[in-house]
Amino acid sequence: MKIISYRPRDDQFWIGCTKEEAEQFFIPLLDNWRKERLSNYFREYEEQFSSPAYQKIVCETMEINEMSYIYFNVSRDLKICYYDVPHHPFHQLWNAYSPFRKCDIIEISHPSELKNIKPTYKGEKLTDV
Repeated sequence: MKIISYRPRDDQFWIGCTKEEAEQFFIPLLDNWRKERLSNYFREYEEQFSSPAYQKIVCETMEINEMSYIYFNVSRDLKICYYDVPHHPFHQLWNAYSPFRKCDIIEISHPSELKNIKPTYKGEKLTDV
């Protein structure tokens, strides 16, 4: 799984992962409301966000080679976890005030690694401003 963006003020990460990683690590962290709506999310995702043009825009904006199966916003302490559309962190959706900051992509193998991650962008420490 890959950390793609970071929310410094909230200490939360935007993480892309495979279906297996989602099932093993993140879906169990979801609240019941989101678990119940997960199948709807995938149906809508297939209908709205599976086009090559959309995927190209997401990849270029996030500076990644390919999209992940699903994306989660996860807090460092794992108490906050929710899935959302791949373009959720784009600043355009937040009137240019997105809480997310691009970060150097960080590969992790387990969510417990989040407690020690110090995100950077182009080698510089990320700040809240």
